[in-house]
Amino acid sequence: MALPDWNAVWTAMKERQLATPGFLPGDDFFGKDETVERYRRAVAASFHGDAERQIASMAIPGGAAVLDIGAGPGTLAVPLARRGCRVTAIEPSAPMRQALSEYADREGVTVKLIEEPWERTDPAALDGPFHAVIASYSLMMVDLRAALAKMHAVCSGRVHVFWPPTPPGGQVIERALWPAVHGTEYPLGPMADCIWNLLYQMGILATLEAEFSPFEHRYRDLDEATAEFRDRLNCPSEREEVLRDSLGRLLPRGPDGGYRLDRSAWNAAIRWDVRSQPVVDGPDAGVRTAGAETLL
Repeated sequence: MALPDWNAVWTAMKERQLATPGFLPGDDFFGKDETVERYRRAVAASFHGDAERQIASMAIPGGAAVLDIGAGPGTLAVPLARRGCRVTAIEPSAPMRQALSEYADREGVTVKLIEEPWERTDPAALDGPFHAVIASYSLMMVDLRAALAKMHAVCSGRVHVFWPPTPPGGQVIERALWPAVHGTEYPLGPMADCIWNLLYQMGILATLEAEFSPFEHRYRDLDEATAEFRDRLNCPSEREEVLRDSLGRLLPRGPDGGYRLDRSAWNAAIRWDVRSQPVVDGPDAGVRTAGAETLL
């Protein structure tokens, strides 16, 4: 029996999202100054501990050459540079690059920036190979096989991919709001099982570790919640009042009169060592290489 082509599964789910009315691709979503500033504040206020745990789990030695794909405001890139790593960051969003540069300047470190998305980055233009390659919640590309194969090719040690194994915390609210704002259902994106199975089909046996992160986001008032979800849902101005009313019904209120959103989520760390695992092309490569069915 032929196994699913997991790259085709990933591509179909990504293309369905891109075809959804109102959906913004990652480059467009993070191309807005106000969105990036809100994200930067959230990272600084709430996600610092998560970043420290990610860095500790990767055990990257000081002085190592590191490639951070979709580096955002420098959540991992700057702390790694502070630890003595030579960091190259792939980040196509101009506001994100600005936030990363400002963060690096404050910390007194240097991070080399590449402006093009990973899909268009020429490996020959990089100062590789890299001891560690990281893609932390940045897999926005449609052709995942090509993206993973390029990560594998420029790495001389371990590749680390972080991606949710279940729908991210808070997405229940977003999916409930989408029909009211855009008049259609919001399709879920592919999860970490798709990544692991695709790697297996490429002849790569990766490890996958999942961790649950409890987190509650609090909004001072409905105005603050509406402003964030207006950006997150790409809400047209004529539907903003509908969005506000819906949020008022869906978000629970705290004893202080503010609003709360449960963003607790499972997070998966997928990693593999490139030195003993050459890539094998084809949807049935995992069967030929490991002689077993997919495990997830």
